[in-house]
Order: sequence, then C-alpha cells, then structure tokens
Amino acid sequence: MRQIESTYKILSSDCDRHGFWRMNSVMVLMQELAGEHSILLGCGRKDTLQFNAVWILTRHEMVIDRYPEIAQTVVGKSFPGRPRRGIFPRYYLIEDGRGRPLARGSSFWVLADVNTRQMLPECPPVTALMPDTSGLTVPLHNPGAAEEVSGGLRRDVTWKPLFTDFDQNGHVNNTRAADWALCFLGEEAPIDKTPVHTLRVSYHRELLPGNPVELSFGLRERAFSLRCDALGEVALRLSGTLYDREIQPGE
Repeated sequence: MRQIESTYKILSSDCDRHGFWRMNSVMVLMQELAGEHSILLGCGRKDTLQFNAVWILTRHEMVIDRYPEIAQTVVGKSFPGRPRRGIFPRYYLIEDGRGRPLARGSSFWVLADVNTRQMLPECPPVTALMPDTSGLTVPLHNPGAAEEVSGGLRRDVTWKPLFTDFDQNGHVNNTRAADWALCFLGEEAPIDKTPVHTLRVSYHRELLPGNPVELSFGLRERAFSLRCDALGEVALRLSGTLYDREIQPGE
C-alpha cells in the first residue's frame, strides 16, 4: 500500500471556542495517518521495537488552506517519501468530501534507539519496507526549519509538563507545543477572525518528565513563534503565520 486513505469526522473537541480546527488536532490526525500506515507497512511501533528503536519526529510543516466545520467528514491521505541517510520524509493531504484541499503537510521522521535516545544513522530492514511513491504528487515541499519572531510582543512562562502531556515514548508528545502556542494566541491575537494559516515545528531534544519547560512566545503582526527550553537548552522551536483576511469554518 503506497498511500493510506482514511475518513474522519471533525468533533467539537477538535476545535477551539470559535469553531476553528485547532492546529494541534490537525497535527494529531496527520500523525495518526502516519502511525496507521506504518503498522500496515510492517514498521509500526511494535515492529521497530524489535530493533530497539522507535519513531521520532524531527520536523513538521503544514498549511491550512480552509477550515472544516464541526461534524464535517474529511478525508486524510498520507504516504512516505524516499528515505535518505536515516531520515524518512512523509507527506499529508486532508480534503473535504468533494476532494478540495483543507490542509497539506510534510514531516521528517527518524528512528531513535530506545535506550540511548540517539538517532539511528540507518535501519536497512525498515528502509526496505518503504514503498516506491515516486509517482505520487507531493502536496507540500519538505518541512523547513521554524524561526523565532524578533520584536513585537514577548511573553515568557514556565510550564511543568503533566501526565496528559506525555506519550508512549515517555516524552512530551510533539503536538503539545502547538496547543501551548494556541493558548498564547487565544489571548494575544484575533484568531476568532484570522486563525492559523501556516505552521512549522523543529524538534531538537526531548522534553522529559520532571523537567520544567521555559516557554517563550513571540507575536509580531501575523507571525508568531514559541521556543521551548529545558535544562538550559532549546528543545523545540515552533513558528507560523495567521491568515491575512477574515475567514469562517466551512468557507
């Protein structure tokens, strides 16, 4: 199976108070597509644990072209790209029932040793399972690096991750930073009219239990960013833009 395709109904719990699909919920759907496809290809979490390895996200980028309405059924599609030097690209497309794009995304995944937490330079058995997807159209370019906003509004907060922030890999789930950024945006930006349009996330190191996270949020005009530091080092950077015009879900 070169590409996975699955339907999903947008729930009210997936959306913010203004009815817009939350950006972390968009990320969750994309990553669920990646996880389910990996299982079907024979390289899901249980399979990679045979090599003492788990999948780790290093970069993610997405564009929200239009926002669906609550209770609307969407179609999610995802396929892997050609692995290079231990990096596994993956692409995502979410459409409405008429085949019009709602969100497009791309990400870089790597396999990391479960004990050392270090990236594996190569894993030939997993690489061999990747299908040839050269004939499929890539919905978005490979993910770029997140960049911090300079100037403008700045807010700094210390957060101690709680039980619900952590996933099976024992670290803060990679979608949580998008949720934290949205909390700042909800207080400082007019996201009831101009919601999130683009997003980039760059992951540098894990956020582990017991380590407080220093959140540094920046906002200048339509651009925003969030840097997460732990133990004096950058763990991740997130950046994005808001729409430059007023929109509504379902348009």
